[in-house]
Amino acid sequence: MMIFSTKYPMTAESVRRKIFWLLKRLSSYSLWQRKRDAWAYFVQRYENALKTWPENKTNGFHPRNIIWSYDALRLYDEGLIELAQGNRQVWQIKTGEFFQLFHSADLVESNFYLPCHERGVQREPYPPEVDRLNTLRLTATYWGDNLLYPPHGNVCNIYDAAYLLDEDFYSYNSKQLAYPVFPKNLPSVPEGRSIIIKTGEPVPCDGIWEPVKTQYNHKFLVIKTDVSGFKNLGAYNYFIRGMNAPLQVYEDMLLADGWGYRDVHWRLIWEDTRYCDGIIPDESEYFLDATQGKRIQCRTGEQCSHSGQWATLAGGHQQFAYVRSGDKMPEAKVFSGSSISQSTFTLAKWSLLARDDDGSVFINSPDEKN
Repeated sequence: MMIFSTKYPMTAESVRRKIFWLLKRLSSYSLWQRKRDAWAYFVQRYENALKTWPENKTNGFHPRNIIWSYDALRLYDEGLIELAQGNRQVWQIKTGEFFQLFHSADLVESNFYLPCHERGVQREPYPPEVDRLNTLRLTATYWGDNLLYPPHGNVCNIYDAAYLLDEDFYSYNSKQLAYPVFPKNLPSVPEGRSIIIKTGEPVPCDGIWEPVKTQYNHKFLVIKTDVSGFKNLGAYNYFIRGMNAPLQVYEDMLLADGWGYRDVHWRLIWEDTRYCDGIIPDESEYFLDATQGKRIQCRTGEQCSHSGQWATLAGGHQQFAYVRSGDKMPEAKVFSGSSISQSTFTLAKWSLLARDDDGSVFINSPDEKN
């Protein structure tokens, strides 16, 4: 049975702002770039395990896992090129690159280590070394990243704000996904556009939509005249252009299951035109750290302090690099327009994202390098 939460009402301004911010975050280029780089790091470590671990351990992996893993990585790369130009059809069912990679990634998850799986679901804890690999795989997962695909069965992807705001939902397959850190001052939600569509009608543009009941002024109490406002009917949804506006789930205790589906009006709150000019803005606000300490950092030309994945925002574009301990930290490529110049570089300050030795990426002792 579906449970409708009263803890996160969409009538509360703080809830509206958080859901609006989260949907923008989940649909951002930077989040999917991070997903891609986390997946690439997992694939690298996974392939190394297949080459170096004893056969009695690697036999537990499905023989096609590495093929599915590389297929997902290819689709990440192809989709990011499209998203960088503002093409959000990457989430379209069947044809979108990000929709297709979801299938490959799901196959890897369902068949990750067969001795611990039953009918595609993990039933037993993984051995420690396998669990470390699985943890790397999970770093490419952000709760709610499936909300961007057009809904199956023509029913909206999210009906209750609790799905994105309740921390209990972030427990995934015996793992805890990172809960987002919100900026101290969340931006206000736009007042909304005059574009309103009904269930079943084609969505005219990418963006965030609100399920509403249209309210009217009346003449003689019974004759509708003009629109007086809109009443919110549930959580915002992210729609891509060309899909059909879905039904909405609603609560009705008179029904047998306590809930049902209904036609509804959807009002455009915010049209997503990001990246259409070929520019990726600074989106670092989407990845604030809850940890009190600072991340380990190294500058261009300095010796790398830890082997692992590093990131920088230098050059006008979020960039990632794998650097080995002792090697010199690289320069960053300069992002110009819709492409990265291969001949222009700049000095950069790099922040450590993941260490090969699984150690902390935060400064926690006087001898850790800043």
